[in-house]
Amino acid sequence: MKKWFSPAHFLVTLWLFTESDFATFVIPDTAFGIFGALAGPLLTTNSSPHPGIILSRLPQVLLFNWANLLIFDLANQSHPTAVIEDALNKPWRPLPTGRITVTETRRLLLFALPVVLVVNWILGAWEETILLFALNWMYNDLEGGDQDFVTRNLILGVGFGLYNRGALRIACGGGHEITRLGYQWIALISCVIFTTMQVQDMKDQEGDRARGRRTVPLILGDWTARWTIAVPVLTWSIICPLFLGLGFLGYLATGGFGIVIAWRLLLLQNVQADQKTWKFWSAWIALLYLLPLLKNKSFIDECIRFTWRRALGSI
Repeated sequence: MKKWFSPAHFLVTLWLFTESDFATFVIPDTAFGIFGALAGPLLTTNSSPHPGIILSRLPQVLLFNWANLLIFDLANQSHPTAVIEDALNKPWRPLPTGRITVTETRRLLLFALPVVLVVNWILGAWEETILLFALNWMYNDLEGGDQDFVTRNLILGVGFGLYNRGALRIACGGGHEITRLGYQWIALISCVIFTTMQVQDMKDQEGDRARGRRTVPLILGDWTARWTIAVPVLTWSIICPLFLGLGFLGYLATGGFGIVIAWRLLLLQNVQADQKTWKFWSAWIALLYLLPLLKNKSFIDECIRFTWRRALGSI
C-alpha cells in the first residue's frame, strides 16, 4: 500500500496543499463571515446577534473556506506548469517533494469535488460552492489565471465575493439573510481584491516567468506594478470606512496599515520583503473585514466592559 494512503500521511498531504494559502485566504474570509454576522443589522437581518452563538459557528465557517480552498489548490497545483512554478517558488508543496503524483492528485480532486459539495450543502452554502467550482475551472483548466492579469484578478475578485458570501451566510445562521448593504459591502470588497490582488505576484516573479504567466510585474514592469498596488491600497483605506460611515478609528486602522503596505512596496524591493508585504496585505484585508463590527456600538461597549471587568479582577 502506498504511503500516502495511511491516514496520517494523507491528512498531512491535504494540509500541505493548502498550508501556504491558509493564513492569507481561509483566516481572512472566515473573519469576514464572523465579523459581519456580529455586526448585526448592518449586514444581516439578525437585529441582535448573540456573540456566543455566532462564535460557535466558527468551525463551520472555517470548514467551508478550507474545503473550497482545497478544491482550488488541488486543481491549481496539479497543472503541469504549476509543478514547474512550485519547484521554484514553493518547493515544500506535495507535488515538488514527491509526496503525491500528478495523476494521484487529479484522482483525489475527482473524489473531493462531490464530497465538498455535499459538506457545503449541509452547511447551507452549496450555491456558492457550485459557482466556485466553475471559477476554479475557468482559472485553472481554461488558464484564466495565466493569460491575462485583468481576467485573473476579475476571477479572483468574484471568487472572494463568493467565499465571503458563503462565510457570512453560515456565520449568521439559518433564518437570517444578508441585507442589501451586506451585498454592497461584499461587492466593494471584491473591487478591493480586483484592484490589489497583484500584490501576491510581486514575490512569485521567478516562478511566474518560468510558467509563462502574464502577471502585472512581468507585463508592466516591477516598478509600475508596485504603484498599481500602493495607490489602490491607500485609496480603499479611505473609501471603505467612508462607505460604512465610520469615525476616526476606522480610518486610523485601515489607513495606518495601508501606509505601511505602500511604503514597503515602494522602498523594500526584494523577494523576502515582498513575501512579508503579502502577509501585511492579508492583515489589511482582515482589518477591512473588521470594519462593520465597529458600527455595532452595543458589541463594542460590551467588549470594553468585559475587558474592564477582567482588568479589575486581576488587580
